[in-house]
Amino acid sequence: MERDVTIKQIILVTDGQSNVGSNPVESAAKAYRNGIIVNTIGIVDQKGSDEDALNEIVHIAKAGGGSYEYSYIDELFQTMQSLTYKTVNQTLQEVVSKQLKEMIGQDINSMEPASRSKILNYIDSFSDDVGVQCCILLDSSGSMANKIHVARHSILDLIHSFKGRRGKMDVAVIAFPGEDTHACKVLHNFDDAPDRLERSLYDVEPKGGTPTALAIEEAIKLINKSNMVRFKDSEVIEVNEYII
Repeated sequence: MERDVTIKQIILVTDGQSNVGSNPVESAAKAYRNGIIVNTIGIVDQKGSDEDALNEIVHIAKAGGGSYEYSYIDELFQTMQSLTYKTVNQTLQEVVSKQLKEMIGQDINSMEPASRSKILNYIDSFSDDVGVQCCILLDSSGSMANKIHVARHSILDLIHSFKGRRGKMDVAVIAFPGEDTHACKVLHNFDDAPDRLERSLYDVEPKGGTPTALAIEEAIKLINKSNMVRFKDSEVIEVNEYII
């Protein structure tokens, strides 16, 4: 496998159900068709959370070919970090398994334990070299008012944690809803200076509804536009080509 590859993913962070715009599950499916994995994190609290909102988190992730987690706000950083690396490993396993199936007629799961272990160790070591393009969608609706401070720091901590990776790591952040009547706002694009993100995050004022589908659609546009410009000479993993 070439080392000049990039895995594209969206991480949706929300504490409630979408109530503005179209169906976010359909938007997640569209992202997956575009080779973008959609992961979801549902922020819960001790008082409990709405069952419909929790179910939506699951359905969005499944439609987007990704994983979902429920997290207390204080554990958001660790959850985002775990989901990011989980996505990289799972995608690489799908790619390698597909290639093995074509070459020797076996996928990873059907190999003998010793051989399977060697391949999984290789994937684990390779995962730190592969490029990752991650767009974080931050729910900034009114219900996030008492959680936004921790959410800001969690995103900044996540980006700081990526500095030790050998592979390229590009991050964008979109808040939804945006200002005035806009459904969302790009706080940080992939090629923006890193020091601008903190200022942009602190400009976010929680208010309004939850236009989740529109935020996912904006993330798709942002990622596709960035790849047209920046990754035209690289191999970008299109995950929908490796479904086994």
